[in-house]
Amino acid sequence: MLNGHISQNMKTWLRRITNVFVAVLTIAPASPLVFAQDGGTIAGRVVDAVGGVLPGASVKVTDIAKNQTTSAVTNMEGKYEVKGLSPGTYQVSVELPGFSKAVRNQVRITGAETRDLPFSLEIGGASESITVTGFRESLQQAVDLKREAVNSRESIVAEDIGKMPDLNLAEAIQRIPAVAIDRQGGEGRQVSLRGLGPNFTRVTLNGMEVPASTSGLDSVGGTNRGRAFDFNVFSADLFTRIDVTKTPTAAIEEGGVAGTVELYTARPLDNPGFHSTFSAQGGYNDLSKKSDPRLTGSVNKTNAAGTFGALFSAAYTGRTAYQDGFGTVRWAIPDRPFAANRTSLSTTTLNTVFYPRLPRQDSFRHEQDRLGLSGALQFRPNNRFEIGGNWVRSKFDAKINSYNSFAEFRRSGAYGYNVITPNSVTLDSKGQYAVAGNFDGVGLRTETRENDDTTIFDQFTVDTRYNITDHLILTAMGGTAQSKHTDNIFRVNIETKTGSNFSYDFGANPNVASIKYNTDVTNPANYNILDDEQLRQFQVNRKNNTAKLDLKWLTDSGTHTFNFGGIYNDREVDSAQGDRPSLDPRDIPGLTRVFNFVDAGNYGSATTLNFLVVDVAKAIPAFGNGAYVQTRGPGIQTWTVQEKTKGAYVDYNLKTDVGGHGFRTNMGVRYVGTKTETLGYLSATLPNKEGNSYNNLLPSINIAFDASSKLLLRAAASRTMTRADLSSLVPTKTYSDVNFSVAGGNSQLKPLKADAFDVAAEWYFADQGVFAASLFYKDIKSFISSPRVSEPLRPEDYAAVRAVYPTQPKLLDPTLIWTYSSSANVDGTNLKGFELAYQQALKFLPGVLGNLGVIANYAYVDSETTALRNGATVTVPLEGLSKNSWNATVYYEVKKYSARLSVNKRDDYITSNTGQNGNVSEATTGPVRYDLSAGYHFNSKISLTLE
Repeated sequence: MLNGHISQNMKTWLRRITNVFVAVLTIAPASPLVFAQDGGTIAGRVVDAVGGVLPGASVKVTDIAKNQTTSAVTNMEGKYEVKGLSPGTYQVSVELPGFSKAVRNQVRITGAETRDLPFSLEIGGASESITVTGFRESLQQAVDLKREAVNSRESIVAEDIGKMPDLNLAEAIQRIPAVAIDRQGGEGRQVSLRGLGPNFTRVTLNGMEVPASTSGLDSVGGTNRGRAFDFNVFSADLFTRIDVTKTPTAAIEEGGVAGTVELYTARPLDNPGFHSTFSAQGGYNDLSKKSDPRLTGSVNKTNAAGTFGALFSAAYTGRTAYQDGFGTVRWAIPDRPFAANRTSLSTTTLNTVFYPRLPRQDSFRHEQDRLGLSGALQFRPNNRFEIGGNWVRSKFDAKINSYNSFAEFRRSGAYGYNVITPNSVTLDSKGQYAVAGNFDGVGLRTETRENDDTTIFDQFTVDTRYNITDHLILTAMGGTAQSKHTDNIFRVNIETKTGSNFSYDFGANPNVASIKYNTDVTNPANYNILDDEQLRQFQVNRKNNTAKLDLKWLTDSGTHTFNFGGIYNDREVDSAQGDRPSLDPRDIPGLTRVFNFVDAGNYGSATTLNFLVVDVAKAIPAFGNGAYVQTRGPGIQTWTVQEKTKGAYVDYNLKTDVGGHGFRTNMGVRYVGTKTETLGYLSATLPNKEGNSYNNLLPSINIAFDASSKLLLRAAASRTMTRADLSSLVPTKTYSDVNFSVAGGNSQLKPLKADAFDVAAEWYFADQGVFAASLFYKDIKSFISSPRVSEPLRPEDYAAVRAVYPTQPKLLDPTLIWTYSSSANVDGTNLKGFELAYQQALKFLPGVLGNLGVIANYAYVDSETTALRNGATVTVPLEGLSKNSWNATVYYEVKKYSARLSVNKRDDYITSNTGQNGNVSEATTGPVRYDLSAGYHFNSKISLTLE
């Protein structure tokens, strides 16, 4: 009979490599060999380390002398059988689907005799002497997952629970080619994939699409009510794997034109036995003088038979960060004349150049606490049935105290352009910007704001697998997820009683102006408390319910596989806005304090850095702590959107040889129907309900071809879709007295659709070594945007503006120009680009240099779209797109210590193609980011890290 053994070191190494898919591959005899009259029979069974069968494994029995091969595939019980063998020497090769590795053995058949030999393991031509540990181990697993996927997919694999390579999920994902992230408050928040914004990337957790909302972390402000996923809700320590799918299959749920990010937590039977981990870290901030703790722990236990397991993990992170700097809150051309002109420039020139709109000192003080919990139960009583349950919870508390002291170059009001007199103005070399100036009659205001935010996320999923027959596998999943976000806002402005002399100068630094006042900005006697305080609460509650069923049919040979499935989703977003009554105190001396601005970069040597602010601890009780009362109507974020989708798919998978080369393909089609119900409010008492429905058919094909043992070629084509933001569907309007804008939703929006094409070549030239290049093209049929039109306030909006701003009758001035924008389906565009990725362990270098390794990638993406400016359609860059992005990591790893340095860069990118305040567009810089991680391992259980 055929039997084999693997050494203990080999078992440990193989367990690490195959991770959650296969713990250890062994070949166990199904029965003694039976020799019929026409020759011998080789039979066996392929199982994993805990006795789990591995159906669909390819077994090849090769007569070495004749170079003739007979193939077999393990059935649903993991058994195989090859009959009719003549006496001779045979090589038995067992290959696992999903992994580029083989277990081989030689068997000598002489009559009724069989000789056994030890197994050897081969991966990319390397032998079993390769040692893989720590970060290298996670890289190798990621390479294996990438190579064996039939579609284009990138993976990040944690070394263990609590060991994701980065502290933040978004920052971990940015290591993947063509991924760029949005950082706010110094922390990664949202992900952009292949040049498309966060709304175009779908995110799942343990197989289910999930919602997550937080508020803006700095002056951007705002609350996420759209489809974009806020990764800062979760601690990275809870996750053991992240997959980024760039080309879809029919089995992958629709929703991500850019791609899909799949997050996975650990499951107990993936790591049999008893395991526990604990990690404690602390960071110190020399500005805040506070320590930031980070604690993680996990316990995993399975029974001796490996049929039942339970796992629990927890992660806590505390973070304190300061953002102190200078800002202008855009530049603007005056929309009305100055009061007078004492400069050497003509009045016409003065009124046609850009001025810093609100030159100010900004300070944002962040305090964050993030607690993550996850649990899992898994039961596998036999090889035919398995059921598991997963729970993930996150509680993210973020308090932001912001203080801003600014000069008011506003359009209107008591301190508008109409009361400002320029004494001197210096223009830039092109005569477009006022880079320095001295002015009389400028109002000075300081804003004090506290955002006290809480997001609580819970997800429960149950999944099961049942092998109906040897050829039919039924899987099912049901889950519910809820995200509850609350943002309590306290904002109070104080303003100087009279206009004063003010000057600014960008001469020393083009980004940071020195600013001077001729009044004491720390004296309470010079200020009044304004009556526009904001005591407000925003709530965004999201619910997702999902149920899906899949059936897999394998043919006898395992060459052909058919998948069928259906899914039902019920998504709901409830947005509510509430206000609490104000006691409106006027006690300036008792409620204010002097704020000490931290000039960490030494930019403000010519600037008065201290200014008067409201003392939040004293002011909140003085203004009152009454209950929030929900409000409704124009400009108010109280509404509900419900979306129900039903989907079904069928796909076909082929795995075969073409001319001696491996060939795999997946082709299929997905059908989905969408129905939405929206509720907005035209007034405090008048609801507006609207609905919509549409259907879509989404075909896809993926091909992977092994041109050689090291070269893999790919091609893919698909139709994908992304639905409109749920907030864009609300049938109501929002008004702004600051930017004079009117914005509204549209319940009849259709989804954005795109046809995508990809080709790629991947060269696996060495162990832990790969070079990959890919080209991609997307024909995007339409965008969902908000075209802007500038015009006087429309008569239909007079009553609403009067109701929203009863104390500002000047807003109804017919000469005042407003900007109108409403959600609409607009023309699409073409997007094209390429990616390059390189990874290698530099073991060929001499001495200690052989412990080095490198990971690097570069992506280029190009796309243009159109925008409406002043009634004309113009070609503009795609919003959120960085043409060039790259990142690189150099790591050094030995048994005792390790270190890695990562650098990440993306180009500046447009955030709005229709800028406000007379600007053509608005953009965000893409600075270079550096991350360092190092560790010293005292023994197998204790390590010291520095990050």
